[in-house]
Amino acid sequence: MVFQLFVVLALAHAGLAKVSPNFSDCLGQFYASKPPVGFTSLSGTMTPICQMYETYNNPFFASLYHKGNRYGLYSAYILDRRPGDVTGGDQTFRLEPQLVDTRLPKEIMLQPATETAIRNLGLSGVATDLIKTNQAINSDYTGSNYHKGHLNPNADHPDGPNQKATYTLTNVAPMFGSLNSGAWRNNENRVRDIAATCGKMYVVTGVVPGNNWISVNGVNRINIPSHVWSGYCCLNNNNQPIRAEGALAPNNANSVQVISIASLQSQLKSLLGVTVTLFQNNCS
Repeated sequence: MVFQLFVVLALAHAGLAKVSPNFSDCLGQFYASKPPVGFTSLSGTMTPICQMYETYNNPFFASLYHKGNRYGLYSAYILDRRPGDVTGGDQTFRLEPQLVDTRLPKEIMLQPATETAIRNLGLSGVATDLIKTNQAINSDYTGSNYHKGHLNPNADHPDGPNQKATYTLTNVAPMFGSLNSGAWRNNENRVRDIAATCGKMYVVTGVVPGNNWISVNGVNRINIPSHVWSGYCCLNNNNQPIRAEGALAPNNANSVQVISIASLQSQLKSLLGVTVTLFQNNCS
């Protein structure tokens, strides 16, 4: 009986390793182990996700997922690419099975495999419909003229599982193509250069929900963000903060404003209507 109870408890914990209350399984992805404050005050159902990949037991990054908008409000991660690292090729974007049911596998999966797992679990309903109720699918972006804009960019990591783990639809949001391929990419490259001078760099990148939607057959599928933003916290080799900076871009132009963390938080307050804190003590 004791062994059976242990197994039940172990399975229950495993089922929460991906969709994780209060990010309890991936606090190491945040500076000082403190997730951003204020975003959960926004309307809508939000789910903290510790992003897993294949059979690796460690979470690779964290995302606060907004089910109604069908994208992450932000992703938080440690920028671990350094000069000389090789980056791999593009991957097919995967899904998050546990947004349908926490008894499903904890790692991101391709849509056919996710549908099979749903059927094997015996859930009521059509597998494809259960997925689409909870998240975007690849075909939602087809013909939309918007990019699948990475929040945690694949190029912020060396080739391997850290990079491949970023290819999940819970880590992207509709982004204006010229911005994603232009000024925002340039800003990401700039931050990577700064990261090379840090002992460790924590990054939080997110979006501001907008008023327009990507629609499929007349049905609103994915909210189109009005803005994209990012902030980093650079530490020295003694884990002391030495530099922090933010960036903000309207999602309908090809320009990025580089600003302080305090200024970014102030502008996010105006845009979101809630007070947010990205890093403990503003990384100072």
